[in-house]
Amino acid sequence: MDSLFSNLFSALQSHITTAAPAIKGVYPELLQTENYKGAPAVWPCVFVDFTNFTFAELTQNVQAAAGELVFRLAYRVTAADNTTFIDTATVLNYYEAERQLHQALQGWTNGSIAPLARTKISTEDRVDRDWTFRVRVITYSLDFNEYPAPSVTSEIEKPPLELLS
Repeated sequence: MDSLFSNLFSALQSHITTAAPAIKGVYPELLQTENYKGAPAVWPCVFVDFTNFTFAELTQNVQAAAGELVFRLAYRVTAADNTTFIDTATVLNYYEAERQLHQALQGWTNGSIAPLARTKISTEDRVDRDWTFRVRVITYSLDFNEYPAPSVTSEIEKPPLELLS
């Protein structure tokens, strides 16, 4: 894949899986928590999105990009019966998962982006019908330079010159 975002997501998924073992799943953000039907197979999980980008022209079609890398950390708040809340120790483990995620991300780079820097954390106000999970939103600044794709060219070898005598 040539997309910086595709490659970055794959690198982040691999890095988070290794460096933050408390996170049980890493997925692209596709509004999963807004279209929630039943419980995801893994808790806690993280949904990743690239948002709010601005671009500045540098030289020769190179652009400087600045935006946000958003992680939505989702975890259960009810027990398996979906009626009683989880215990305090489990909640504290979710904060530990959030800490592991931050430690894995703060200052991380794959060589194509500037080191990540956390800019904010918030908790989503959810109005789910069944109130079974909570979402913490952790945002990092994401800066990189985007270079144009090289032109596709081909060279045809010049045949040797034949002179007629």
